[in-house]
Amino acid sequence: GTSLAAYGHGDWNDSLQPADPAMRDRLCSAWTVTLHFQALTALAGVLRKIGKGEAASRLERAAQAVRADFRRLLLIDGVLAGYALFEPGGVRYLLHPRDDMTGVRYSALAMVHAILEDLLTPEEARQHLALIDAHLTGPDGLRLFDRPMPYHGGPERLFQRAESAAFFGREIGLMYMHAHLRYAQALAHMGEADRFFRALCQANPIGIRHIVPTATLRQANCYYSSSDAAFADRYQASAEYGRVARGAIELDGGWRVYSSGAGIALGLIVRRFLGLTCEANTLCVDPVIPPALDGLRVQVTLMDRPFEVLYRVGPAGCGVDAIALNGQRLPFTTEANPHRRGAALVERSVMLQRLVCGPNRLQVEIGH
Repeated sequence: GTSLAAYGHGDWNDSLQPADPAMRDRLCSAWTVTLHFQALTALAGVLRKIGKGEAASRLERAAQAVRADFRRLLLIDGVLAGYALFEPGGVRYLLHPRDDMTGVRYSALAMVHAILEDLLTPEEARQHLALIDAHLTGPDGLRLFDRPMPYHGGPERLFQRAESAAFFGREIGLMYMHAHLRYAQALAHMGEADRFFRALCQANPIGIRHIVPTATLRQANCYYSSSDAAFADRYQASAEYGRVARGAIELDGGWRVYSSGAGIALGLIVRRFLGLTCEANTLCVDPVIPPALDGLRVQVTLMDRPFEVLYRVGPAGCGVDAIALNGQRLPFTTEANPHRRGAALVERSVMLQRLVCGPNRLQVEIGH
């Protein structure tokens, strides 16, 4: 009776596969709902661009129905619930301050992706960033929950691996780098330049102990998929988890060179930090750079040509004021962003007219 996606066999966090098969139809992950909304709106946008207006309208209506139920059924007391369990007597909220089953009060992934998909108002997004600061961060960055799932060491009650896995690392240990990088992306979306850059540095093993003093030695030329608090076992992790936030336990690098994480990190550096995305007909320019890096110069390849890009960074650290190519100002339109001035969109044809044979010089002014 809702427009919310059912849980099925679980969401991305596969440590939370339901122990009771009946939960697959009655449980809803707020994070999965944000991805459902994203898929509907993205496909609708593409269909509208190629003239499929009727099909696009159907998907847009479906997306708005998802948005409405997301806000009505999952945003409770001003806090986004991680999960909603639909029972005959009503809805029970998990990973939320009302949760009376798991002891976990806050869930990061749903909050981060709701910010990225603009499912929260700017005020709500700021409030959820404050919740993340207060309950979901450690010295090494974002943590999936405010505390580990209860460990029973026996038959699972709600979730399979989370309640039985003996190893305290990766999703079980709560600092999973994929989620941290999406948090960094949300900070860029909101224009938090200094915090965004720090989050990128927390994911970089080079000089990690200058950023994360409790990090143990790590291989500097590897991407790590997690940061694992060095508890002896899950019992100690449950009893002493507060030591993580206090910086009172060492943090080991987890799995190395695993899955798509390194690609996500590189994409954030190019598309969000440097703010350069080549699309079919436009160059999207939307850097988010701390003011301390004013004067940054980078050499990149754009449209199969060598470029030197110079950034003039003002106090805001984001929001394009002007773009010049080889000394000539470029006209651009501005993409919508409810949190700050959005990306600058330059027509590809305008760029091509002003390219030269040698290195091309692009100057980007932001944040003034």
